[in-house]
Amino acid sequence: MFKRTKVALATALVAGGAFQLPAMAQEAQRIEITGSAIKRVDAETALPVTVINIQELQRQGVVTVEQVMQRLASNQANFGRSASIGGTTGGKAEADLRGLSGPLGTNANKTLVLLNGRRLANHSFDAAAVDLNAIPLAAVQRIEVLRDGASALYGTDAIGGVINFVLRRDFSGLELSAQYQRPEAGKAGEMYRAGVVGGFGSLSENRFNVLAAFDYNKQKVLAAVDRKFGSTGILGPTRNDISAGTSGTAFPGDLDGFEPSGPNCDPPFSIPRNTTPSNGGAFGSCRYDFTRSIDLIPENEQTTGLIRGTFALAPSHTLAAEFMRSLTKGTSRVAPAPTSSLMLATSPFFPAGATSRDIDFLIPSFGLTDPNPGGPTLGGGVNWRQVPAGKRTSGDETTTSRAMVEAEGTFGSIDYKAAVGQSKNKSTASVKRGYVNDQMVRNAVFGGVINPFGTHAAANFGQTAAGVSAIEAAQVVADTLIGKSTVDFVDARLSMDLFKLPGGSVAAAFGFERRNEKSSFEATPITAQLGSLGIDSESDTSGRRNVTAVFAEFSLPVIKTLDLTLAVRYDRYSDFGNTTNPKIGFKFQPFAEFAVRGSANKGFRAPTLYEIYQPQSLSFTSDNYDDPLLCPGGNAAPGTSAGVVCGQQVLQRTAGPAGAGRPASSLEPEKSSSYSVGLVFEPIANLNVTVDYWSLKIKNLINGLPEQTIFGDPAKYAAKFVRCSTVAAGSVPGVTIGMVDACVNLIPGVQDPIAFIDTPVENLGEMLANGIDLSVNWKSRPTGFGVVSVGMEGTYFTKYQYQRERAGAQVNAIGAYTDNAPVFRWQHVLQLGLETGAWNATVAQRYKSQYLDQDAINVVGAYELYDASLSYSGVKGLTVSLGVKNLADRDPPRSVQATTFQRGYDPRFTDPLGRTFTVGASYKFF
Repeated sequence: MFKRTKVALATALVAGGAFQLPAMAQEAQRIEITGSAIKRVDAETALPVTVINIQELQRQGVVTVEQVMQRLASNQANFGRSASIGGTTGGKAEADLRGLSGPLGTNANKTLVLLNGRRLANHSFDAAAVDLNAIPLAAVQRIEVLRDGASALYGTDAIGGVINFVLRRDFSGLELSAQYQRPEAGKAGEMYRAGVVGGFGSLSENRFNVLAAFDYNKQKVLAAVDRKFGSTGILGPTRNDISAGTSGTAFPGDLDGFEPSGPNCDPPFSIPRNTTPSNGGAFGSCRYDFTRSIDLIPENEQTTGLIRGTFALAPSHTLAAEFMRSLTKGTSRVAPAPTSSLMLATSPFFPAGATSRDIDFLIPSFGLTDPNPGGPTLGGGVNWRQVPAGKRTSGDETTTSRAMVEAEGTFGSIDYKAAVGQSKNKSTASVKRGYVNDQMVRNAVFGGVINPFGTHAAANFGQTAAGVSAIEAAQVVADTLIGKSTVDFVDARLSMDLFKLPGGSVAAAFGFERRNEKSSFEATPITAQLGSLGIDSESDTSGRRNVTAVFAEFSLPVIKTLDLTLAVRYDRYSDFGNTTNPKIGFKFQPFAEFAVRGSANKGFRAPTLYEIYQPQSLSFTSDNYDDPLLCPGGNAAPGTSAGVVCGQQVLQRTAGPAGAGRPASSLEPEKSSSYSVGLVFEPIANLNVTVDYWSLKIKNLINGLPEQTIFGDPAKYAAKFVRCSTVAAGSVPGVTIGMVDACVNLIPGVQDPIAFIDTPVENLGEMLANGIDLSVNWKSRPTGFGVVSVGMEGTYFTKYQYQRERAGAQVNAIGAYTDNAPVFRWQHVLQLGLETGAWNATVAQRYKSQYLDQDAINVVGAYELYDASLSYSGVKGLTVSLGVKNLADRDPPRSVQATTFQRGYDPRFTDPLGRTFTVGASYKFF
C-alpha cells in the first residue's frame, strides 16, 4: 500500500504495482517527484516521500480521501466530517502531518495539499486548509506524501509537509467502478460509491488525449442512539460530576435557578446533578443529556468531476486544459436548542413555588414591551431547551473548482512547465429544522403563550395549541453562513542540466509564481435571531492580497556517492512583507544497499485572510466550565443559578488584528526551522527499510489563547473574563445584554454571570516536535503459493512541546490530551499481502497508542483495528473485491473528552461504525 519512491528510467514502482509512462516518452524520460522541481531520470532523492496506491486501497474498501488519510501513519488530523455536527465547518475534512495543529487549534493549517503539484483554494469558512472532499478520487493515480518541510519550493503552509494528489494522464478506454459498505449492526452508516473514468486519443499516435472522470459517494447518517458507547453524555467513572458531558439548559427549564421538575427532573433526557460531596451531595440542578439526540456521523453526499484535454503541439510540446469541480452536501443533527427568555409572573406557566423579581431593567435589552411602564414588572429569567421545536438540523453545501491551462515540454535540454488558472471554493451553511427565531419565541414566552416547563412525556411536550403554533411559526429555514475563497494564479518553471561534476551533471530548476487571493465570510442577517447557532451576525469579513514568489533549486552530484540539493524561495506578500526560505539536502550512498539522507530547511505559514480580517464576533466555547467566581468547586454560590454558572458553555469573543482596528502586519507569520537525517537499507532484493529522525521548531504560533488555558488559571487571566454587569454598563462596544443569553440572569449585586471570554487572534509561543519515521517493505520471490508482501509505516514522537503564550511554560503533549486534542506517541499501519494468480488477499492493522484523557485521570486505551480484503481479477478488465473493516468489531476506546459534540469516545480519531462489510467491482473496457 505504501512504499518509498524509486524511479529508474521510464518505470516507476508504486506499492508493488507498476505504472508505465506514456508511450511517447519511453526513452529515459525525466520525471518530477513531489518536493523537487527538477526533472530527473533517476528520482531516488534525499526526500522522505511515501507513495500511496489508490487502486489498492479501493480494493480494501476505502471510498473517500478522508479514509485514505486515516491510513497514513504520519497524519494526525482532528478535523473530519464528524466535526460538522454542532460546528460551522462546512463539512470539510483536512490532513495534518505530524499533528502540528492539534492541541492548540483545530484546523490543519501546516500541511500543504496539492492537486497535480498545484494549489487548490482553501475552504472558505476559515481559509486555513484544502478540503479533502474536493479531490476527484476516481481520477487520482497515486498520492505522494512528502514528510519534510518544503517552503523553499512551495511557499506557505508546507511547514509539516506536502500531500500531492497525482492524476491519471493519457488514459484511454472506459473504466467503471462501484463500492458498497454496510455495518454489521444495520443500515445506519452505510455508504455507496460509484466512479467512471473515460479517455480517448493517444498523445503518441493521435497527438491528443481527452480524459474525463466522475466520482459519487453517499454516506448515510449514524445516530448516537445507534451505538451504545456514544449514546450518553454521562461520562463516569472518572467524571462522576455529570456536568462535563451534559448541559445545564434542560427541558423542563428552570426559572432563576428554581427547578420545577426537581429533584427527579425528567429522565432520561433531563437528569439531576448533585453538588459536590463538600456540600453533602444534595440536588443542585437538572442537566440535559443532549448526546441522546445527536448524530455521530452526518449524512453526506459528494460528487466530483474532472475533464482534461491534452494536445501534442509538437513531439516535445503539449498544451492541456483542465477543469475540476466538486460538490459536497451534508446534513447533521444535534439536540434541541438551549435558550433564555423572560417570563412574567402573570404567565399561566409561571411555576408554583418560584420567586419573582423586578425585571424592568432587562426588558428593553430583549426587545420586549414593558406591560407596566413606570412601575416594577415582576417575573424571572427562564433557561430552557426548545424540545418542542425538534432537533436542530443544519446543512452544508460546498463547491470547489479549478480551471487551468497548462503548457509543458522541452527545448533542447531544458524542460519547462507553465500554467494559468483559477481555483474557487464556496461554502454555504443553512438551518433546516429546530432553529427558531429567538425574538418570536421570547415574545411568546413573555406573553404567556409558550410553556418552557413541559415534559418529554406530555402531549406536544406540554404545549397548548397556541404554543405549538407559535413555535412552528418561529421555525427558520434559511442560509446562515456564506464563505467564498478565490485564488487566481500563474506559474512557470524551468529544469535543466548546467555543467558536469565528478558525480554527474549539475541540474537546476528556476520558478516563478503569482497568486491573487480573495476571501470573504458572511453571516446572514437571520443569524442575529438564532442564538443557539453560536454565530455572531456581525462576523462578516473579507480581505485580499497578492503573493509573488521566485525560487531556485540545484542538484549537485559532488561525487558518485554524494548528492547535494540546494533550494531557496523568496515570497513577497502585499499585506505583511517578505520572507526568504532556504533548504539543503544530501544523499550519501557508499554502496548500493545502503544510503544516508538528510535535509535542513526554513519554512513559514502566512496568516490566512480570515485570521487577519476577522471582525469581533461571539461564538461558544467547545467545553463546559464552572464560573470561577459563582461556581467555585462546582457549587453554585448562594443566590445564583447552578444551571447558569456551573458546567456551562461560555461565549468567547474573537477578532483578527484588522477586525480589532490594528494593522494587518501586526500578526506575524509562523516561522519554522527543521532538519531530518535518515538511513535507507536494501540488504536483499525486494526489501527496503528506512529510518528517518526529524525535528521541527515553529515560532509565532497563530491562534487565540485556548479557552482551557483561561479557565485553567482564572486568577492569571482574570482580564480575559467579561461579565454581564460590564456589558450592561455599555462599556463593551458592539455587545449588548440581548446578545448574551447568560445575561438574562443578571441580578445586580447577587448574580453576575460571565458574558464572554476574550480570545483575539494573536501570535503565541513556540512549538518543538521531533520523532522517528519507520518504513519496512518486503516482497518475496514467486513461490508455489504466490507472492507474499509485508509493508509497515510508523511514526514515533520523541518530543512534542508547545507554549500557549510567548515566554510561557512548555506543555508536554505526547500521550496526553492537552487543550483541544491528544498527540499519539506512536501510530502505524501494518499490511500483509498474498498474491497468487488472479487472487489478491490483504490483512491490515491500524494502530494508535494510548494517551491520558482530557480529565487527566482516565486513560484512553490503544486503538487497534484489523481489516481484511480479497480481490479477484481473473476476467480481463474485471476486478471484484470483498472486505471486512474492523474484523474484531471493536468499539472506540472510552474517552471522557468534552471538546466535540459527541460523547463517550473521540470521533476525530476513531470509527464508530463497528465491523463493516465491503464489496466492490471495477471493469475496464478495452
